Amino acid sequence: MSILEKINDAACTLRFNNDWLKIFTCPVPTSDFLSFVAVATIDAPQSAVLSLLYDIDVATEWVWKTKEMRLLQELSDDDGRIVYQLVSAPWPVSDREIITRSMGYMDPETSEVFIKLECLADYLPRNDKYVRVPQLEGAWNIIPLSEKQCRVVFRLHIEPGGEIPFWLANIAVIDTPYHTMINLREMVKKEKYLTPVDAPFIKSVTDVIQHYEKFIKE
Repeated sequence: MSILEKINDAACTLRFNNDWLKIFTCPVPTSDFLSFVAVATIDAPQSAVLSLLYDIDVATEWVWKTKEMRLLQELSDDDGRIVYQLVSAPWPVSDREIITRSMGYMDPETSEVFIKLECLADYLPRNDKYVRVPQLEGAWNIIPLSEKQCRVVFRLHIEPGGEIPFWLANIAVIDTPYHTMINLREMVKKEKYLTPVDAPFIKSVTDVIQHYEKFIKE
């Protein structure tokens, strides 16, 4: 069972709430580091959000603290893509390298899109200048609400590796979803994202992991 399915809704804490965005932090079994769940209502079509998510070249403009992001390998239609990300950290903490594989699924009945993120820590040789993130699990759910509005659910848990106190990481855990979602909300207004992305989503009902209904109702 994935971390996304193990999280106990009742143990999660609402840390931020306004008229379009809610952010929760959740304890994760066997980890000292909190995960987060962000739920946003975006005034843009689902296709615009998907176009932005797949536009790796502009990730440094909106994904919080991302100094670099690049495509390492485009896999077959069923295997997704592998992406490298370099995230800045405040001194004296070392910057983090993250290597993930993303796989996209679409519910053929509702058109909900689920993009699963998993860590491939050993995909590239280590760079002594940075700390390689050893474990990560996350997901994006993009649910169409109308032709001009969608709901975006962003969930992530990271074991950052290296020497970083868990209490320090947990204090700042809402910064990533807060700033990333605010930036996403602005980026999807650009005309270039009105063109739907040509991405190979696997059509599957069973592979679309939801488990976010409680967070939406809070």
